[in-house]
Amino acid sequence: MDIRLKSSLDRIFHPSSAAIVGVSERMDNPGTLFLRAFKDMGFDGALYPVNPRHEEILGLRCYPDIGSVPGGLDLVILAVPPAAVPELVRECAATGVGGCIVNSAGFSETGRAVGARLEEEILESLRGSEMRLVGPNCLGIYSARGKIALFAGMFPSEGGRAGMISQSGSLSSITYVTGMERGVMFDKIVSSGNELDLNCADYLAYLSRDPQTDIILAYLEEVRDARRFLETAVALRGEKPLIVLKSGLTAAGNKAAASHTAALGGSAEVFEGAARQAGIILVRDLSQMLDCATALYHLPPCLGKRVAIVSAPGGLAVNCADAVEWYGLELASLCDETRDALAGFLPAEGTSFSNPVDLGFGAVIPGNYLKTLSILDKDPAVDILLTVGSAPASRDGDVGLIAAITGEMLEARSSISKPLVSVLFPSAFTAPHVARLHAAGVPAYLTPTAACFALSAYHAFHSTASECST
Repeated sequence: MDIRLKSSLDRIFHPSSAAIVGVSERMDNPGTLFLRAFKDMGFDGALYPVNPRHEEILGLRCYPDIGSVPGGLDLVILAVPPAAVPELVRECAATGVGGCIVNSAGFSETGRAVGARLEEEILESLRGSEMRLVGPNCLGIYSARGKIALFAGMFPSEGGRAGMISQSGSLSSITYVTGMERGVMFDKIVSSGNELDLNCADYLAYLSRDPQTDIILAYLEEVRDARRFLETAVALRGEKPLIVLKSGLTAAGNKAAASHTAALGGSAEVFEGAARQAGIILVRDLSQMLDCATALYHLPPCLGKRVAIVSAPGGLAVNCADAVEWYGLELASLCDETRDALAGFLPAEGTSFSNPVDLGFGAVIPGNYLKTLSILDKDPAVDILLTVGSAPASRDGDVGLIAAITGEMLEARSSISKPLVSVLFPSAFTAPHVARLHAAGVPAYLTPTAACFALSAYHAFHSTASECST
């Protein structure tokens, strides 16, 4: 990638000094929220609040303007009325600031001429300088190692391996929170807004070469510099998964995108065709994005698409078998030795030793899920283990034996070598057990279709990775 772009984004994601313009004594003031976010993250660089009306904010000396801040600044965040932004950008550029995040809204996304004119003035203020600009109309940057955040209450996740580009600020923060619930931890997130200067192609180029980022998620309403974005995606094929939720593909979505970030959505057919050729994993909503990310983040490399299903509820097992085929996977044909081993301890009636493996009332006996998974793991005809984590019984308040079966799945995970995925069902009963599985790195889904959609994306990525390595 361009060395100047890398240098600029390094300063933005890992600043040694930062100023926030527009802070006040009101704790709900946008600028003050950013200041609180930096403090919550434990930012260990020099931090400067800027507002001529105050001498101190949150225990930090407040400066009247950018020019009075001592030393050079890597990053400045502007949370001020839109009319004040062009002159402040000019001041930042003139004093050698590395990067500027414009949180303020009220620009071209409004559809009004005054907003578009302000953006032209911002570009004029940037002209001739080396400073790069994030936004406007954005939340900005989350960087676990740089210790900067999108909003108050975030914290630096140790060992996070995911990155995200989002043209929606709210979606970036929602994905951070919901990803954390699934054990998908982020190292870097950019809420890019209107992308007046830096755009999604720039961020993708940066994350594609970032050693801390193993998987990339993107929410896009418009792909600015589409050719470079797709060229980078092609170069990334088989190296890092790129999961894209593209909005604005319908007439209604396109209209909504225009008023959100001034984006023009573009043709669904053209984008989807180009994206698939580039190896991009396309999803329709946030749930699918997180489903795919969970599998690709947690599971080991995929060796094939032959799935063995283990279940006590027969109906869900059949539904799983349908979903396996719908999403281009295969039901594994179990070896005779595997079926004989299962018959050695499971009841002969009300069970099935083919695939799906229906444990029936055998699932009620403690240890049978664990034994079954261990036997299937040794079958050379099986690539992926898919379990339905409930049984037709309850014990000591454990409805459906979900807690007991979850415990056996977690015990199995420590000893088996093949990818393990669980399907529960959409109920408040399952929520704590889904959390236990995710915390241990076992992807857990609420429907067979969600699980198999994610497994299909997981298999497709690793198949491409295998092809690219030969």
